[in-house]
Amino acid sequence: MSSHLIATTRALLLGLPLLLSSCSLALDSSVKKGIGEGCTADSDCHAAKCLMSTISLDDKSGICSIRCNVSEDCPSPAQCFKQQCHLPLTVGVAMTGVPSDLEGWTVAHNDSLQATSEALGYLKLEKLFGLTPGNVLKEVKDLASRNQVVVGNTVDYGDDFVAAGQLFPEKKFLVVNDGVRYNYPGQTPNFSTYWVHREQAWYIAGKVAASGRKRLGVIAAFINPDSIRAVNAFALGAQSVNPAIKVEVRHMGFWFDINTLPTYEYPVGSGTKYYREEYLARLMWESGVEVIAHIGNTQRSVKLIDQLMTQNPTRMPKVWTYANDVKSGCKDSTGSLFPTCIGSIYENWTPIYTRIFDQIHRGVYSATTFEMDIDDTADTSVGVSINPKGPADDLATRALMQELARSRNPGPRYRVFQGPYDINGQRDKEQNGLPDLTQKLLPGETLSDAELATMCWYVKGVVEKTKLSDPMSADKDALVPGGLIPGSITPNSSQPKPPDSEDKLVIPSGLNWECRKNSF
Repeated sequence: MSSHLIATTRALLLGLPLLLSSCSLALDSSVKKGIGEGCTADSDCHAAKCLMSTISLDDKSGICSIRCNVSEDCPSPAQCFKQQCHLPLTVGVAMTGVPSDLEGWTVAHNDSLQATSEALGYLKLEKLFGLTPGNVLKEVKDLASRNQVVVGNTVDYGDDFVAAGQLFPEKKFLVVNDGVRYNYPGQTPNFSTYWVHREQAWYIAGKVAASGRKRLGVIAAFINPDSIRAVNAFALGAQSVNPAIKVEVRHMGFWFDINTLPTYEYPVGSGTKYYREEYLARLMWESGVEVIAHIGNTQRSVKLIDQLMTQNPTRMPKVWTYANDVKSGCKDSTGSLFPTCIGSIYENWTPIYTRIFDQIHRGVYSATTFEMDIDDTADTSVGVSINPKGPADDLATRALMQELARSRNPGPRYRVFQGPYDINGQRDKEQNGLPDLTQKLLPGETLSDAELATMCWYVKGVVEKTKLSDPMSADKDALVPGGLIPGSITPNSSQPKPPDSEDKLVIPSGLNWECRKNSF
């Protein structure tokens, strides 16, 4: 019912004369709520039921609704979704990549948004793909002009989302925070962040990969605490199985190679060129890495290693890979599984999107940040899916996931990084800009939220090559570019990145390679 009609009805009722002096006429003069308005009981609604959330069962706030078969059964502008009258919730989505068989990050978000739309019914999505961070303000403003909510799937969009939030105070803006950036200068109450703690899945993946192996590798992405946490979680999981294991790390500089054509030649003079993800995987192939995982948005390294193993079927030890971001990461464009892929370290964004949009729809969303951890259900927000054609055991992996999800005191977010272990020299527990004299975590010691959000150091056992362009050069303790210089007495020192002549990173214009500066 429209607000005008409700007001008119109320006026008529209040204007009725009391014709009987010997008795009183009791009338409910309160204005009842219409379709789509918040409620806690049926009595709050005018000729409607208070429809409670089926997503957040402990939330006692609902919305007024009536049953329907077609939208004509609903008072405009409500429409019929899943046999209930709802006001549509329009959501604009800005995404970094383009869904494809080799893409992971954008595919995971796109699939989860579609699943959320199907589950809720009333969600209407407008998606823009391929928006590389740097300046997406125009696109974000365009989305805001047509939608009630705007979502961005990378932390790198944050500043432009904050600016748009200032221009459209009546709209809501949400952006991925990757467990690093929670507060943005100038953010308004209509801006918030969201995240799933994927380092918990990386910890499990490290445990699975370590069995019977001596050397693992991780192709890191954007040089920020999120990538560093993933590398460390992978290493700590592996070390819990084999304390002597080594984890070689190499950095892309960004979440994917932004070049439209491959530019990295290897071997030099061969004429064979690779995208950066492939180039780093090729170097790890040469250095003796037995399992190559990656934190990037694409599955290029997975495909390349499968091709190399097909060309070298007798190679020992065999080289395996992990896909990233999406459960189907081990599949090629035809839907066939790469036999050299152990599994995929994935994020399932459906639970967090469903909860957020359900709360916005009911008018109760007020979070400044919304985060989720691993859980012991099949719908967990992070996990490791096992390739049935690979060497790992699915039941054993699920048991490891459940064990971590059920851990208490500390819970999974802190259990992954619980001591004891040594650190490669860049830790700054006091956050005073100087590396600690003692570089280790004691038995049972955990990291604070502040230190997790600013992690720019590697655990002992994470190594890199002395000469990055030479995969056969000696190992040394890996240092995070832009982290503190070990042993420095100069506040806020910065570990330099390799010179471009040695290893040219992929850094889009406007972004930084220094980890501490990317900690915000």
